[in-house]
Order: sequence, then C-alpha cells, then structure tokens
Amino acid sequence: MAPHITERVDGLRSKLKMPMSAFQRADVLNELAWLLRYDDKEETGALAGQALELSNANNYPRGIAYGKLNVAVNRFLVSSEGPVLEYLLDARDYFEKEADDEGGYSISLNFLALLFESYGDYETALGFAIKSLEEARRWNFTEARADTLSTLGLIYSRLCDFNMALESHRESLKIREEMKNHKAVASSLNLIARIYSLTGEYDKGLEYYSKSLALRESIHDHSGLPWTYLGMASLLEKKGDWENSLVMYNKALHSPGGLPEKRCELQCLLGAGRVYLRQNEGSKALGNLQKALSMAEETRAKPLVFEVHQALGELYEQTGKPDKALKHFKAYHTLEKEVYSAESQSRLKNQQVAFATRQTRQEAEIYRLRNVELKNALELIEQKNTEITDSIRYAQRIQTAMTIPDEQLDTILQEYFILYKPKDIVSGDFYWVRGLNGKVCIVAADCTGHGVPGGFLSMLGVSFLNEIITGSADLTAGEVLNRLRDMFVGSLHQVDMEGGSKDGMDIALCIYDEQKSELQYAGAFNPLYLIHNGELTEYKADRMPIAIHWNMDQPFTTHNIPVNKGDTVYLFSDGYTDQFGGPAGKKFMYKALKELLLSVQDQTPGEQRRILDNTFEEWKGNLDQVDDVLLIGVRFN
Repeated sequence: MAPHITERVDGLRSKLKMPMSAFQRADVLNELAWLLRYDDKEETGALAGQALELSNANNYPRGIAYGKLNVAVNRFLVSSEGPVLEYLLDARDYFEKEADDEGGYSISLNFLALLFESYGDYETALGFAIKSLEEARRWNFTEARADTLSTLGLIYSRLCDFNMALESHRESLKIREEMKNHKAVASSLNLIARIYSLTGEYDKGLEYYSKSLALRESIHDHSGLPWTYLGMASLLEKKGDWENSLVMYNKALHSPGGLPEKRCELQCLLGAGRVYLRQNEGSKALGNLQKALSMAEETRAKPLVFEVHQALGELYEQTGKPDKALKHFKAYHTLEKEVYSAESQSRLKNQQVAFATRQTRQEAEIYRLRNVELKNALELIEQKNTEITDSIRYAQRIQTAMTIPDEQLDTILQEYFILYKPKDIVSGDFYWVRGLNGKVCIVAADCTGHGVPGGFLSMLGVSFLNEIITGSADLTAGEVLNRLRDMFVGSLHQVDMEGGSKDGMDIALCIYDEQKSELQYAGAFNPLYLIHNGELTEYKADRMPIAIHWNMDQPFTTHNIPVNKGDTVYLFSDGYTDQFGGPAGKKFMYKALKELLLSVQDQTPGEQRRILDNTFEEWKGNLDQVDDVLLIGVRFN
C-alpha cells in the first residue's frame, strides 16, 4: 500500500473511534472499504456491508449508493455470488440522477463494463466503459480515468483491436506513473505485456512482464504476483515452451499470498490443461479442464467457458472419443457465436473496433467440425432470403397502413415535419397523432429492438394508444402513459424483473390545448425540447420505460407548459443522437442536436427536415445506420 494511502487508512480507522453522526460514519466506512479493496478483500466486504446496513437503517441515499457500489466491487473482485449487477445498476442510477459530479458515477460505470466483459458481452461492456471515460474526463477524476482506460484496453484486446488496446493501456500507465500508484503501474505493465503476447511479440512481452514482476516483488504485492505469473505462463505456452509454461502456471497457483483470485485460478487451470494436452498427458489435462469448466460456468465467464469446451473437444478428439469431442466442439461454437454475435460486430464496427479475425475463426471452426449440415443450412438460408425479404416488405405495408396518412396530418398539425428513417424495412420507432375534442395528441415512440421485433411492438403501441385516447379524451399526458404501461405489462405477461419479457418502449407524448395555449408533456426516457424566442428548454422524461420496471409503482410526471405563437417543440427517439459518424466515428450526441435545432429555427419546417436529414447522412457517411430514426417538429401559430 502506498504511504499516502496507508496514512489515509490510519486516519479513517482513528476517526471511526470518535463520536459522529450515522451519515458521517457511513461515509467513513465506505471510504475505508474503497481504499482497502485490493489489499484486504475480507475486511473490505465487512466494511462495505456495515456501511450499507447503517445507511439503509438511517435512510441515507448517498451512503446506500456507495455501500452497494463497494459491496458489488468486492464481490466482483473475489468472484463471489451475490447481487453484483443489481447493486452496480442501483449505484449507477443514483449517481446519474443525483450526483453525477461524484467519482462514484464513473466507478460504477467502469465496473459494469468489467462485469459485462467477464460475461463476454463486449458491446455492452464497451458502452459502459466509453461513458465512464467521458464522465471521468468531464470531472477530471484522474484515478477513474486511468482505471477506465485500462478496462477499455482489455475490451479492445478481446475484440482483436490491438492498436487501440495498446493506446489505451499506455495512456493509463502514464497516468498511474504520475500518481505513483505502484500496484496500478504493475497492472498496466502486465496488460501491455499481454498485448505483445497476443500479437506474437514475445520478447517485448517478456520484457514488460519482467518489469511488472520486479515491481510487484519490491512492493510485496502478493495478490498481484499470480497475475504476472499467469501472463508469463500464457506467453511461454504460445511460444511452445511447455515445461517453463507449466512452472509459471504452478507458481501462480501456489504464490506467497496463497490461492489466487478465482478468475486467475480459473485461467491457470485452463492453461495448464492445454499444456498437459500438448504433452499427451490426458489424465492431468482432463482433471484441470473439468475443474476449469465448473469454475467458468459458476462465474458466468462465457469467453472462458467456450475456451474450455474447445480444449476438451481437442482432448477427446486426441484420445479417440469422437462423440464427446463433437459435443464440446458444438458447445464451443454455440457460445462463441453468442459472444461475437453478428449484430454486435456491426455496432462495434461503428465504434472503430476491428473484427478482422472473426470470419477466419468461424471458417476454421466449421472446417474443424466438418459440419456439412451447417453449410447446407447456410445455402438454404441464401435461397430463402428473397422470400423472407418479400414477407418483411409486406409487413411494412401493414405497418404503414396503421400510420396516420399525410393528408390528415396536414389538417391536424399544419406547420410540422416528420423525419422518419427506419434502420431496416420495418421499424421499432413510430409516430402517432390524433385530434380529439379541440386537443391534439402527438407521440414519438421507440420500441425495444428494430426490424420485425420492433415492428410488432410498434403496432401494439399504436393499437393501445387508439384505445386509450378514444376511450378517455380527458386524461393527462402522464395518465395516458400510466395506462399504456399497464396495458403493455399485462399483454406481454411481464411479471418480474428477473425472468420473462422486458420488452416495451421509450416515448415522448404531448397534448396541445389550443384554447388554453398550453402543452402537456410526459415522457419515458425520451425528453421534449421547446424553442421560444431563440432559446431551447429541455423538459426531462421520467427514467423508467413503458414496460415492467423496479420503479413502476411511480406514476409518470405531467409537465404543463405554456406555449406562445411561433414556439416549436421537438419529440424524438434516440436514433439520431446515437448515430456514429463524423471524422472520429463518434456518436452525434444530444448537445449537437440542440445546437442544430437552434440553428435552423428561422427555416420553415420542411426546410428544417431537409437540413436535419442531410446533416444525419453526412455525419453517418459510409458507416451503418445503428438504429431507427424519428424526429418530429411542430410549430404553433
């Protein structure tokens, strides 16, 4: 432990012996738990549990958030069972809503990224990591910035973008060296060495592993030593130096600090199993691999699960047991497809993540399995492609028929535009307009998914809105969303948060009363923008969807907004702002949308639509459209 951290820990221990309020004690316990998270995981767990219990007992939201964060981090680091994901999301939600200027926000996002990386869900992991880095840079949280850069490097390496991985790890290393955080420096050296090992630059890899080993030995970092031994063992395995590789795997498993963390132990067992396989020691290989498979499944580490299945497939193939070999190869192939799904590849490509090795890996695996049936199935899919596309286009006609015709829109709204760009043939975004009893209801909705699944939900949403508004024209905007949520939850049989369907929609809904010159607005995640006299006001949505949700007992908020002649309101889905593009391949973002809308205020609605459409296409460039796009603008006269 660094001297300044030791001094801080001692100070906090002394503070706990003094009288203080429950809130102050919870803060001290949480800070102490965080400082000890790597050095004494057992004490960290106890301190975090005390902080959470005390905060719950005294209804202290900030203490609860940090308590859950510390408990989740501790359980993640020791690979323990428990509500890790639930607690991280709860902490994230608190900081996002109440205290996004605190380090806890970036930290919770970073550990969410690490958790989903361990699951093999690299797309979700990357999203959390990028957001964490944005927040750390925004508020100048140096330690969080270094930690998140390290996480990004890990994710990029999983996706074979080694240049981005090295860039992230080197930037993290520089920050950690400036902070004189020696444990973190050793970790960065280890991670850089791993990249060189993966790219076949073994001498450079050994050089960085040696630096990490020397540093960890000098500071007596017993918990970190197994990770360095593991890295060196893996590199030597790749070089074909089986004997020395086994020596290092065994050093990792029997380091001075005792048994290593579960994740490290799991990788050591897997690596040693592979080496024994290469040495034709089938019995030893099987023992290690079976134990590794049990641990990998227990910790839900999909990337390691399919690696173990691959090794077991090779073992049974080598020992003349083709049935067992095929079983494990198929399990490997299925899990690998889940981790590197086609949709994830497409989205991650838009974030400049390279997948150059993906096709080669799939073809090699197909060849290994000699899966003639799969090849025949692929050929059949190609033959059926035209028929499927025709069916989807027919579904588009049905969806279009349920949308209000342009001539009716012209009589209801007068000055307006609708920018509607489905990602696929049918869309999960939809717009809905209805005039009734001197009022006008306008909706922009974004259903779960896009394409055919999103299209089904959008048609359900249109049907429900027709039923709600026609049956009760005097409902407030919030009451409409309450009823819409109840109908979705009931129709889709959504009964709990753990299992079952969580499909639904995000929505912005407003009701305009011309006589009162008033606009009611309610939203589920989707906000409303109003521009008056050249100034833009954002009315925030409730942070809960039209679907089952932990907070669904709360009603949706109705905002009553005075409207003047010449004011313009905008309702939209997140497809426009989430589009990747521009010179750096980044998201367009809400800030840029606000600036763009302000810049076109003097234009007619039709001209605004043209400018918005052109801007979107220029920003997107040659990249794929990532989601359905819907943006509605209405000017009041």
